[in-house]
Amino acid sequence: MPSHRLVRLLAAGLVAGLFALAGAGPQAAPLKVLHHFNGHDGTAPTGMVLASDGHFYGATSTGGDRSGCLPPDGCGTLFRLDATGQLQRLHVFKARDGYYPSGLVEGPDGRLYGAARLGGRQDGGGGGVLFSLWPTGEDFRIHHRFGDGSVCCDGARPQPGMLLASDGKLYGTTELGGDYRDVDHLGFGTVFSLDPATHEITYLHSFQLADGNGIFPNGYLLQANDGALYGTTREGGSAGGGTMWKIGTDGSGFQVVAQLPNRQTHSGPIQAQDGALYATDDIGAGSVFQVKDGLVSDLNRFDGADGKGLFFPVTRTAAGHLYGTAEHGGLLDPQGGDVFRLAPNGDLRVLHSFDPDVPNGIIPNARLIEGADGKLYGTAALGGKKGRGTIFRIDPDDLGSLQAISAPVQMQSGTRASGEVSLFKPAPGGGTVVTLSAGFGAITVPPTVTVPEGQTRAKFRIDSMKIGAPATIRIYASVQGQGTRAVVIVNP
Repeated sequence: MPSHRLVRLLAAGLVAGLFALAGAGPQAAPLKVLHHFNGHDGTAPTGMVLASDGHFYGATSTGGDRSGCLPPDGCGTLFRLDATGQLQRLHVFKARDGYYPSGLVEGPDGRLYGAARLGGRQDGGGGGVLFSLWPTGEDFRIHHRFGDGSVCCDGARPQPGMLLASDGKLYGTTELGGDYRDVDHLGFGTVFSLDPATHEITYLHSFQLADGNGIFPNGYLLQANDGALYGTTREGGSAGGGTMWKIGTDGSGFQVVAQLPNRQTHSGPIQAQDGALYATDDIGAGSVFQVKDGLVSDLNRFDGADGKGLFFPVTRTAAGHLYGTAEHGGLLDPQGGDVFRLAPNGDLRVLHSFDPDVPNGIIPNARLIEGADGKLYGTAALGGKKGRGTIFRIDPDDLGSLQAISAPVQMQSGTRASGEVSLFKPAPGGGTVVTLSAGFGAITVPPTVTVPEGQTRAKFRIDSMKIGAPATIRIYASVQGQGTRAVVIVNP
């Protein structure tokens, strides 16, 4: 069976046609759609990799042969996006090739390697495959066909984001399979390596429920500054959540770096220059959190207005900011997900909110890739002109017209205060309308405030209700889905 998240995407596809028929209002300035998928070239893209030839390569989880393989969805495709924005379909999956492909990595031999989550047998069964092909699309090969996890000791359901490590080998995880299983689970997952020279797979570690080190590894792997491989598990930790773990490339030294209570992470970690690790989780609206010296702390706990549903790693740029996507939420109504920026101190800006009524895509569903031009590239699972997903580019330096929102740091409940919004440039003719919203609870604000023509600032009223306990409220300000927030503590 496909993952719960993939089931949600497939179900959402039933209404994707509605989004394709909607009016095509103006796109927000920082985001440009480079390709609209049509089903024949794929549906539900799952991210891309920038290869050494300067082109982007990626996979779609469905689409392609929609009549002959898992109709009416299709088993997925592989594609190339060149520097001019032209897309070429490289491979169409059949059940024997595996299906639901996700994630590619360039190997030391110049071939592209990837994984398909399920399939691999002639009859359509199987627990996924590892494959490779040339960037031209030629010579597609299956290197390993996983079982379904019911029999020891092969893995099953390989996860996206295989890693090319410094030793020239590829490393990845499987969600299921391995040395341990019980009556309810077809294994608890593995860590494996694939040698591109011999195409042999080696298992480095099998997860088990009994030791509290986590089960169901998922997401992208990281080779950290110490040379070890780092990853995450979704659940099974001794503290009541997932775990972050490390292991040597030879399979030695497995240890839990941090227990992640009340978190289910699907992303895998990234590492900053100071050695801190960052990852995302999707409990509630989700979070971006930091692990440093074994301590776990939130950089941002999302609330829906700033995004909801974080399933992929954040991307760190040279400036030190973290950029990521949320599959749902955002600063528009209706909500279709967003692209956000987080500063090291936790300050957040929403760079783009996806609108189901505008065909630039919905449900952004991949790690953002920084291109040679400094722009960020990503994919949206659905929406677009054909309702089948998009590839987009966003300018991380384009913050929109809104510069800031200010409000009192604290206020007494039952009182009134004022806040202020400011623009980067004077408002044009007719003024600039800024949308306001406050988190549910102790504060109300007007729905909009207008910065008059030629001005850069406007004040608005903040009313607080009588409450019996302190409340921390976020006030959001935005223009066309780009915005930021202020935080107010309301005291009883």
